[in-house]
Amino acid sequence: MIRFLRADEVKKLLPLSVQVNALHEAEHPEQYRGDATPEDVMGFFTQKLSEGARVFVAEGPDGALKGFLLAVPVVRDASPFLHPARHVELDQICVDETCRAQGVGKALVDAMETWMRENDFLEWKSMVHGFNTHSQNLMRRQGAEVLGLRYRKVCD
Repeated sequence: MIRFLRADEVKKLLPLSVQVNALHEAEHPEQYRGDATPEDVMGFFTQKLSEGARVFVAEGPDGALKGFLLAVPVVRDASPFLHPARHVELDQICVDETCRAQGVGKALVDAMETWMRENDFLEWKSMVHGFNTHSQNLMRRQGAEVLGLRYRKVCD
C-alpha cells in the first residue's frame, strides 16, 4: 500500500534513511555525513513536510515501510534567464534492500505522478549520482530522460 507519511510518523523513516545515506556516504564521504542523529534526520523530514513536501511510503501488511519517496514541489517565478517553473523535485527515494526488484520503486513514482496530476504539476526532476545504478535504472524505466551532466573536480 502506498500512502502519505504523516508528520507524526517521521521516525518510521529512520531505518530507510540510514540505508540511502550509507550508500551515498560510502561513495562520497567528503560530502555526505554519517553522523546525523535520529533527531536531526527526523527534524529534516519534519521541516520538509511543513514546507509542503510530500513523503510517499510503501507499507507492508505488517505496517513496516518497504520504501519511501520525498517529493518537493517547486514553484519558481520567471527570471531574466528562465521561464517560470512548476515541477516536483524527486529529492530522495529508497527501497529497502530486502524489497528491491519487487516494483516498490515503481509504485512510489506512480503514486507521486498521480498526486502531481491532481495538483497540476506536469513534470518531475531528480538528480542521481553516477554510482547509483538502482536509481538510474528506475528513472529510465519510469520514462525519465537525462537532462544534463554534472561535473566535479577536486583540486589539490
